[in-house]
Amino acid sequence: MPMFTILTVLTALISVMFIVSVASTVSALRRESEEVKAFDEKKHSTF
Repeated sequence: MPMFTILTVLTALISVMFIVSVASTVSALRRESEEVKAFDEKKHSTF
């Protein structure tokens, strides 16, 4: 029984880490796309 509990806790930790990494990646990508849009707008307004 303790082995099963340890495995369950490990699985929960791994899934939480995976969700956190995916969320941070998505937010970083969204931030980058917003920065690229702002850069494009600046470029267009300059020329």
